[in-house]
Amino acid sequence: MRYFLKALKIAAFVLLVVTFLAVSFAVDLAVGNEKSKRLYFSRISSFYMKMALAVLGVRVRVINPERLVPGRGSFMVCNHLSYIDVFAIFSNVPAVFVANSELEEAFLLGTIIKYSGGVFVERRGRARLLRDMESITGMLDLGLNVVLFPEGTTSDGSGVSPFKSSFLAAAEGREVLPLCIKYKTVNGAPITPENSPLVYYYGDITFFEHFFRFLGLESVTAELTALGPVDAHGLSRKEIADIACREIGSCYLDDTYTG
Repeated sequence: MRYFLKALKIAAFVLLVVTFLAVSFAVDLAVGNEKSKRLYFSRISSFYMKMALAVLGVRVRVINPERLVPGRGSFMVCNHLSYIDVFAIFSNVPAVFVANSELEEAFLLGTIIKYSGGVFVERRGRARLLRDMESITGMLDLGLNVVLFPEGTTSDGSGVSPFKSSFLAAAEGREVLPLCIKYKTVNGAPITPENSPLVYYYGDITFFEHFFRFLGLESVTAELTALGPVDAHGLSRKEIADIACREIGSCYLDDTYTG
């Protein structure tokens, strides 16, 4: 029975991916205006990610949902534990996210990220960095919410790693919204160091190997907290990184902290 349910999950998820790509491809062909195209992409991906979480058995509780405003042009920064983080955020607010350029060439993943409105960036090379910064700033100016994972990679959940500040220069003079993601239970049991690798994606395991294992889970619950916005006017990118990291770290380690 367990294998049958897993097979159903796989079939349902594949169907979602295929329909998402088909709809997004049609929008890509039909819409010429870049702003409109990214807006459609963000809304389409938000809709499909809600359905994907339902298929995967993931429930997300949002704290301070009134701070997640569609079309506000918020620069959101979040700790990073798993690829499921993206689903958890996007299912609750349309946004585009900043992804490592290495994923652009990844089989299937690169296309999904593109049609989610993702921006591929590279930290090496000043010229490329400036160009990527302009892309991020341009999307914020268009009113699109942008999500950045400043740790630069996923972690084992033991804490929040120091934030890399490179792309936070795009937040200078703006309002930054820190988000804190936590996973609370897996298959009805509290998250522990022993079972957390079932959800957290880190180490040498490949994406498809981890995701196939994730499909075998019965249920996962997560908590997404939208913390108080940080006024970045007059702050340097490093100061923004330190403040946001401190706020998110406090929330991650303290269940009573909601900003």
